[in-house]
Amino acid sequence: MSGGNITPIETTNDDLEIVGGKGRSLAQMTRAGLDVPQGFLLSTAAYRGFVADNKLGIPILELARPEITDGRASFDSASRSIQALIKGCELPAALQVELTAAYEALPGDRPAVAVRSSANAEDLPGLSFAGQQETYLNVRGPEAVVEAVRDCWASLWTARALSYRNEMGIESGAVAMAVVVQIMVPSDVAGILFTANPATGERSEMIVNASFGLGEAVVGGQVTPDTFVVDRTTLAAKETVIGAKAQKIVADGDQGTRLVDVDEGERDLASLPDGLLTELARLAARVETHFDGQPQDIEWAVADDKLWLLQSRPITNLPPQPIEVEWAAPPEVFGLVRRQIVENIPDPTSPLFDELYIHRGLAYRKGGKSNYTTLHGFAFQIAGTAAEATDEEFRANLKRRRDEAAEKPEVRAQESSDLKAFLKSLSADEHARFNAMAAQLADDNLAHAITMPESDNPTYTAFHKTATNDRQHKDFWERALPELVGATAKWTAVDLASTEDQALLDGIVELALAEGWYWASNGGHTFGVAKSVDDQLQCFLREALPDHHFTSGQFLSGFKSRIMQANDDMFEIATLIKASPELYELVIATPPRRLMTVLRRRSDTGEVLQAIDSYLATYGHQGYSLDFVEPTQQEDPSAMFVTLKNMVQRSDYDPADHEAQATRKREQALREIRELLPPFQYWQFRYRMWFAYKYYPMREESCFVLGTAWPVLRRMAAELGRRLVDAGTLKEPSDLYFLITDEIAPALAARKAGKAMPEYLALTAERRELREARKRLHPPGTIPEEASENPGVKFKETQFKNDDASDTLLGIPVSPGTVTAPASRIMNAQEFDRMQPGSILVCPMTSPAWTQLFAHAVGLVTDIGGILGHGSIVAREYGIPAVVGTGNVTQRVESGQTLAVDGDAGTVGIRTG
Repeated sequence: MSGGNITPIETTNDDLEIVGGKGRSLAQMTRAGLDVPQGFLLSTAAYRGFVADNKLGIPILELARPEITDGRASFDSASRSIQALIKGCELPAALQVELTAAYEALPGDRPAVAVRSSANAEDLPGLSFAGQQETYLNVRGPEAVVEAVRDCWASLWTARALSYRNEMGIESGAVAMAVVVQIMVPSDVAGILFTANPATGERSEMIVNASFGLGEAVVGGQVTPDTFVVDRTTLAAKETVIGAKAQKIVADGDQGTRLVDVDEGERDLASLPDGLLTELARLAARVETHFDGQPQDIEWAVADDKLWLLQSRPITNLPPQPIEVEWAAPPEVFGLVRRQIVENIPDPTSPLFDELYIHRGLAYRKGGKSNYTTLHGFAFQIAGTAAEATDEEFRANLKRRRDEAAEKPEVRAQESSDLKAFLKSLSADEHARFNAMAAQLADDNLAHAITMPESDNPTYTAFHKTATNDRQHKDFWERALPELVGATAKWTAVDLASTEDQALLDGIVELALAEGWYWASNGGHTFGVAKSVDDQLQCFLREALPDHHFTSGQFLSGFKSRIMQANDDMFEIATLIKASPELYELVIATPPRRLMTVLRRRSDTGEVLQAIDSYLATYGHQGYSLDFVEPTQQEDPSAMFVTLKNMVQRSDYDPADHEAQATRKREQALREIRELLPPFQYWQFRYRMWFAYKYYPMREESCFVLGTAWPVLRRMAAELGRRLVDAGTLKEPSDLYFLITDEIAPALAARKAGKAMPEYLALTAERRELREARKRLHPPGTIPEEASENPGVKFKETQFKNDDASDTLLGIPVSPGTVTAPASRIMNAQEFDRMQPGSILVCPMTSPAWTQLFAHAVGLVTDIGGILGHGSIVAREYGIPAVVGTGNVTQRVESGQTLAVDGDAGTVGIRTG
């Protein structure tokens, strides 16, 4: 073959930039002796030459921009224009001669061939480009081959390919397309095989989709194929699901293909007999072995009982190998509970965080014992020791603590002070009415009736303990918070590059412990007092009005907290962007993950960047998990930009609407309850509400501090990690998080001696993979399940145990109202861009960094949560209905599925139709 543009399919010159992803894979399989249809490869040089000869380069790049329509970026117009340019040009005569000669050298008279795209950025482990470009089947004759090649080149610029490249950050000027031309297999049966289960990650299973006719029907989703789950050891099907297979794609005479009906008698038959299925699985195992054991996505075909390989590429986004675990509490404790701290630590912890924060930091000072532990990497609160296991002991302990607290002079003094403050808050008319009621009772009895909690309320002690100015409350303000802020400031000022290895490790430890001590000393108690006042109001409503669905959340909404302030600040940035047509189009067209980089490259974004930097300086220390293995918003603001982009896109959005909606709901509830309660009970309600207003905002104020030290800690870990990478001990700097301090110390000593510890390469890789596998586990709320029968444990539970088969889930009603809308199921920060405005946010739980999604949600449902969880508070402030603690909603619901959320009754209806 002359000209240098065309090579045999088995070419050894299989560089990605020359033959593209598909061409490279086919060349390697052919050389390995695998059954690949005969053919040839047209290199990317031919495409580049065609573009250059016709002077299309600059026009294509100028056209390859999205059009902004109704706040959305569309590449439809760009695609039509670019493809018209390409199809309007003829291939060079010399190239047509080359293609004709190569085609005529194939066996047979005017053989039918498949002409397939092979771009230089496809069929890669992280970039499959599956279905983005075109394949042309049953192409006969040199003229038709030439036309199909040009059409393949044009398909490099389909709207979906343009959008995919834009999302992935692939520059249009860097792409080029090779073309694969092969003898077409007139398949009786064809389909796809995955050498590992793409849904579960199970490596012991192969998944086969098969149907009659050409494989394009399966690849393109035009039929419901048969599905075979093949055991990798026996190579036999262990599960078979017969698909409808109502139609199939076949050759349409001399050119092209058509869709025809499958005979009804064949539709219920398995498309692959057992023998061929086993042979296919054996062949797939050979392909995977050839590609160094990397699980493969294989297209195959069977013609006259012979198997052919049409394509193989790495499976993209394959989950880790699943693991099976036993959820059993350690013998020294009688139970573990996933309490609300897990909303800040939702995922399995990294080893370094587990050691420093969970087990040492939360112990509150050296020598103490943490009340938290991890099981299979997940954070749990220890419900108590084995000796505290009986109901009687728990009830006796709670009663003793309550009685002791009630007798303390400082508690009685606090009650008196609170009552006086409450009376001062009344109008003259309200004061007179209150005095008239109070005259009917002795002063002591009245104070007792108003301030004492319900009989079995276990939060009474914590309530008064934090509300009074006791040692622990002072410890929070005078010790824990200043220590955290001081330690952060100290290490922020350090020049990390010139700091010795051991000092960096010491700093990481100091900051992690400071964060843990902040929470354990009285960050948690400050959080607890907010929960207590909320709980007291909730208990009163439940006991005073048992036949109504009033919740504390109906009355505790509309606070101008940091949460709402953050939303307002982000809206100001969005408003700034909207004021500039160029910036507006830029933000709409740029994927969130690349937006910061693009903004910093421009010269007209100074004001916007200053506003974004200011926002991140205030709120960016908050991460999507408290585990410092995850980057903070300051490091990775891409999830934040999802919300910013939605605010820019929506012309109907104004954060003031949230406050107005929450206010309307609160005022309506106040009017209703005023009519339902008799005078004395109404004043009991008013006092509890006043007390809740006094302490309720403390929850978000104390939680806002969490993660303050993480930005500087992560910079220190990155510096230390880089040094160990240079020493040959770690593969990448973040591997440091997968070691504990007793392992890091000898690695630093080895580096000082000019040596490496290469065994850590495998160790950290194994631990990293284990954490990824653990992320797919769904831990129970209480371990063991029967521990929830204990009232001391039940009080701490944050999720219901719902029936997997029921279409109605029960949960905790935390924000009033009802709404029926589609769901947006968001499992982690990487999926924030899946949040659709006007949908119900469905997620495992929320942390402060998730707040931004609420601006576009009309409801909230979570697996885990409580009435004072982060998501509950935010939902109330945004005035959207919310039910939390359903236990399994993320396992039951997919995005787009319709839900009916009742934030008054605590139910979630799943619409299956």
